[in-house]
Amino acid sequence: MRRHLDRAIAQLAANRGAQHELEKDASDKVSAFRIDDRCHQLRNKSDGISYHRGVERNDPSLSLPETWCRFTDSNILHSQSERATSHKLRDEIEILLNATSTQMWNQFNTVNVAFTNRLSETADTKNSLQTHLAKTLQEIFQTEMLIESLRKAIRDKENPLKVAQTRLEERTRRPNMELCRDNPHHRLVGEVREIEDTIQKLRDRLAEAESALQMLVKTKVTLEHDLSVKANSLFLDQEKCMGMRRTFPSTPRLVGYT
Repeated sequence: MRRHLDRAIAQLAANRGAQHELEKDASDKVSAFRIDDRCHQLRNKSDGISYHRGVERNDPSLSLPETWCRFTDSNILHSQSERATSHKLRDEIEILLNATSTQMWNQFNTVNVAFTNRLSETADTKNSLQTHLAKTLQEIFQTEMLIESLRKAIRDKENPLKVAQTRLEERTRRPNMELCRDNPHHRLVGEVREIEDTIQKLRDRLAEAESALQMLVKTKVTLEHDLSVKANSLFLDQEKCMGMRRTFPSTPRLVGYT
């Protein structure tokens, strides 16, 4: 298009040059016609007649009828040539503008299809993130309930442990030979160890649940951030970008007719 623009500018200059030559030639002919008409009107009794000695001598600067005709014909032919060139150039430019308009329209549609596909992909991803976020929130709720249940279970084991340990401690106060490792003693020791083992397992499970809760919270934060990014992307692509692409200039406007 830049090349055609340069050609159009050059052709415009050539057209103006041809126009200038025609206007100058026409102006000269009008002046000559007026002079000849005035000469035709001169009579023996006309005012303003006088002697102009030597005027009849041959002036080499005068044109001949042949050169006079050729000069005018040359200007006319040059003008016709420039007009023909202009017409051809205008046809080429119109073809180029129509082709460019078609290309722009095709590109407009291609970009719109790409935007539509991208919007669909982003919306699907956003929906998937929302689904995962909902599941994560449910997992967080269930994990928090589990943690509370484990803490309650540990608290519930504290008093039985205290009772068993207190019983053992009280039995250490038995005097002399009564301080015997009898069957109740072994049962109490086993009970203490069993309760302590259960509490330790509950604490281990509690630590695992708390660690899992932290991971779930981090996942929740990440999902919420990703959702925010996707929502912003959808807004920019759908409202801002596609909002500016709802209309497209008509072909006459693209080629400069309107």
